[in-house]
Formats: sequence, structure tokens, C-alpha cells
Amino acid sequence: MAWRPTDYLIEGELDNRNPGKVTGWMKFAGRKENVTFNLEGNFHRDIRGAKVRLWGDGESANFEVAEKYMEGFAQHQTGSVGDMTAGREPVDYVSYPYWEWYAQNGRVVVELEPDQVEILTPPIPACESDPINRKKQAENMANFLCGVASACGIPEQRAIATGNTAAVERAKKVLANNRIRGMKLLTKEIREQLPPLYSQDGKGGKAIVYLKMFTPDSSYSFYATEFDGEDTFFGLVDGHVKELGNFSLSELESIRGALGLPIERDMHFQPKALEEIAPELFNDAGKGGD
Repeated sequence: MAWRPTDYLIEGELDNRNPGKVTGWMKFAGRKENVTFNLEGNFHRDIRGAKVRLWGDGESANFEVAEKYMEGFAQHQTGSVGDMTAGREPVDYVSYPYWEWYAQNGRVVVELEPDQVEILTPPIPACESDPINRKKQAENMANFLCGVASACGIPEQRAIATGNTAAVERAKKVLANNRIRGMKLLTKEIREQLPPLYSQDGKGGKAIVYLKMFTPDSSYSFYATEFDGEDTFFGLVDGHVKELGNFSLSELESIRGALGLPIERDMHFQPKALEEIAPELFNDAGKGGD
């Protein structure tokens, strides 16, 4: 549940050379002015104290779609740093570039590929820095989730954490925006991993799943084993029942659940055999035999 403008990022710079501060700018498709940053916090240890340059694929985005997507995105982002890392050693969070912050638009996440980040100035040696305080990050997320709960009509006394009025208003905007926005389901890295359609035909339960997607506000999950390179996956759909078949990337990107939330990619999923996920489908076939 976050505002994810990755597909509309053209370029940007973020600067953590002033300890405890992240400043800079980003240029997005659909916006005339650059978005500027004045955030409290630090990068992760792999780039702490450095200035970084970012590139995205926003130049190829449809302007009208981008303009609608970025409508309401604050030009001056002031708030707190979430997890910001280039995914380099030492890896304290994820092993790819991940830029998260909490500001006027609630929680914002931009996910990039390693070749879309350039380190402009040397970071502080990792041995001289401590990992990001996970307690503080948990507090940031708790405050955000409490705002989401409040925006959904859940009483504060029943929420895990309490939030202030500003957080609630930000969460309302995030919920509204999430009805038309979603995270990037198929990254370049996963696209390159996924084999073509029919290439795992005959493997049964031994076929490898490379991608898991799920509906955060319902019980459906989608496990992809193959991809046609354009729009069609083959894999396992786990909903009211578990069954193998084709499903469409464009359809998944358009689906919204009971609360209007888009489908998300499980960022922590590791490739595994189908029989590990749904062994009951393969028991009669000798667990992945012919």
C-alpha cells in the first residue's frame, strides 16, 4: 500500500552528505516541475553519506497517463526517510535499488535496477556506520498503517498504533490514489529469469516458480512459472481453489480488491518448485513425475 511512481521517473539526484538529511530532486513524466526533497533520515550503510544519481524509464511513458498518475503528487516532499539503498554490500534491507520515504503523499516507493543508479560521491565506510534503526522504521510504518486503518473507518482504539490527523489525511489520499496506481509487478530481473511458455511443460511439480503476486485485501495469489515475453503467464492461481493455467499481466495490473487495492508483487519471494507451494496437486503424479 504505497504510492509507486517508478514507471514515471525520468531522472533525479538524492544527497545524504549532510548527516540526518536527504535532499535532492526527481523529474517525473507528467509533471512540468521537478519534485524536490527535504527529508529527515539517512541512506542505508551501502551509500550513507553519498550523493546518488537516478535514472528511470519515464521518457517512454504516455504523457496523458503519466499526468493523471502523478496528479496530486506534492512538488516539495518533506517528511522522513524510509529505506533508501542502492542494494550494494553490506545489504541491510534488499539487494536492489529501493527508495522509500514518508511525506505529504503518505508512503512512496521507487524501485530501480542496479544500472539505473550512479554513486556520485564516496559513501561513509560501512564499518563506521550502524544499520538503519528497524524500530524507527517500524514506527514509520505503524503510523502510516494506522492512518490507513482510520481512513478505512477502523476506530483508533482498535488499531495497533495511533496516528495524528495529518497521517489520516495522507492515508486517505494514498487509498484514493491506490485505486488507479500499483507497484511494478514484473521487473527487468524477473522478466529475464522467467522461461518462455511451454519450456517447463512436462515437469509437473518440479516446474520452478519465479514470481509471486497477491491481492493484499483478499485471498488470491498468482505464481508464475513461464512468460510469453508480452502479456501471458503460465502458473498456479491460488484462490477459492488451486489450479494451473494462463493469466494475463495486463489483467493483473487492472484488478482491484475489495478495498480498491491493486495486486502486489511479493518482493521477498525466492524461486521454488510448484510442488512446494501446492503439493496436493502433484501427489497423484508422483510429486512432479511424468
